[in-house]
This record gives sequence, C-alpha cells and structure tokens, in this order.
Amino acid sequence: MPHEITHQSNPKHLHWVSSFYLRYFSTAETRNKKEPQAWIFSKGDADGDEVLTNIRNICGRRYLYAPIDEQGKRDYYLEEKLHGLESAVALLWPKVADGPIDLGNDVVRKGLSLFVATMHLRNPEFRRTVERTHTEMVKAFSQLPMKDGKPNIDRIELNGQTFSVENTGWDEFLNLTKNDHDRMFVDLIESEAMEMAETLTKKRWSIVLSERDSFITTDRPVLLGHESRRKFGYGTPGVIVSFPVSPTRLLVIDDLHQEPANLAYPLRPQDAGAYNFAAWHNGSRFLITGRPVPEVLSEMMTWADAQVQ
Repeated sequence: MPHEITHQSNPKHLHWVSSFYLRYFSTAETRNKKEPQAWIFSKGDADGDEVLTNIRNICGRRYLYAPIDEQGKRDYYLEEKLHGLESAVALLWPKVADGPIDLGNDVVRKGLSLFVATMHLRNPEFRRTVERTHTEMVKAFSQLPMKDGKPNIDRIELNGQTFSVENTGWDEFLNLTKNDHDRMFVDLIESEAMEMAETLTKKRWSIVLSERDSFITTDRPVLLGHESRRKFGYGTPGVIVSFPVSPTRLLVIDDLHQEPANLAYPLRPQDAGAYNFAAWHNGSRFLITGRPVPEVLSEMMTWADAQVQ
C-alpha cells in the first residue's frame, strides 16, 4: 500500500489526522489509488446522510497550528515538526497496519507513542479546551479579592499543593486574543506530547486483530477510557488508550501488567460493534470508514440493543 506523504510548503489547510493514516480507512476500491476516498457520517442531523469524499478533505482546518508570529507572519514551526514525524511513521505504518510488528521493539514503541500522543493533542477539541480553560480561570480569579484591578493573592492551593501566584501579568492574561489561544495550543502540543509519549511507552501494549475490515476511525481517533473514574488524564493509573491503526487492527495500551504483553488477540465478531460504538461516542463530529455506513451502524445498534436486554 502506498505510504508517501506529499507536503506543500506553508500550507493553509492543516490536517489533525494524518492523510497516510486515513488512506487505510478509505474504500477497498480506492485504497491503493492516487485519490483514495472514505465515507464520513456525522453525529449531527444537520449534516445529513453519509458522504463519500477524498481523504484530503477530511480532518483539516485553516492554519490550525500555524499562529501569527510577532512579525505578523504564520509560524509553521510545529507543522514542520509534525510533518517530519509523519514522514518517519509512514514508513513504518504498512507493518503496523497489515504486517508483522514487534510491539516490544523500543524504536517501534517510541515512534508509535509519539504519533499517538500528537494525534490526541493536535485535535481541535484540545484547542477548544485551551480556550475554555482560560475562560474558566479568568472567571475563577475574577471572583477573588481584588487590589488595583488585580487578584489580591500571592498563592493558591490545588489538590493539596500550594502554588505561588504572580499577578503582574493579569491584564495580559485577562485579554488574551484568539491568536494567543492558538499559540498556547501549539505550545501545549509540543510540551505535552513528549510527556504523554513517555507515559505510553511504560504501559502494556497489545493488538486486537480482525480477519476482515472491522474497525472504523473518527475525527478524534485516540480514545482514553477508565473503568472506575469519570475524570482522568493520560497519566491516571488504570487509563486505557485505544487507537484503531487500520480497519483490521486496534492498538490497546493499558496498565494490565499482570497479563501477557505485546501480543495480538483475535477480535470476536460480536465485539466489533462495541469497539466501534466506543470510537463513535468519542469522536467529536463524525466517523470515517471504507465500509458501507449502514453496515457499520447496524453492528453498533445490534451491540447497543444487546446491552439493554
């Protein structure tokens, strides 16, 4: 299967889900062609029925991680780093998606960990979280005692820890612009990706393997789950990370170290609906598949109906 990446210098349309990855979720008829197409189906009724479209039209947004710098120009620093990572991982992907793969190999594990981490963080949903967090912080600090128009505190306690508070930049923090949020988004992707990748490398890895195209992906393909906690992060003990690497393989990263690691487990036919339902629920807006959408939805509904009987 082709895995080449084309890259236009300083592109406007930046993808948060890699095109070489989406190719594997295109239709069987177009997967090995120059212009692969995939079905997308939205959660929102306003978007209408499923649509068959070129993968280059999927999961892209103008200047997503190219904020404006101090000279008024677009800063493509992170885009270039992501492109370099994608180019390296794309060479590995045919084995990851279809061939023999050693999940215990340090090079494989580190490369996949960083790829999964960046796929999780570069999502527009994370960009919205950045802006939402800033709004909530402004609201919280604005309710504190004020002096000279600034919060009159020098320390704050969070989760049993005390942190110093420097309020000299309050006016700037209060009036952050969209571009400031864009810059924060870019900075957090870069700073958090390595930490998340290091966390993932220490967990137990396995693959769920299907003999036929079974798994879908979405516009937010990295799923974090926890069996007992409603609020958690990628570093919370017990977090399970799942990521469909291809229609026949689902990567599962967990903390079940008492179980054998780096193995492939066969997919039970009745479980395809469960995995895809979880992916669909985690997606921000739409699912992506090379299979007929009614077939995928039927499998998910069959599984969901069985849970209430």
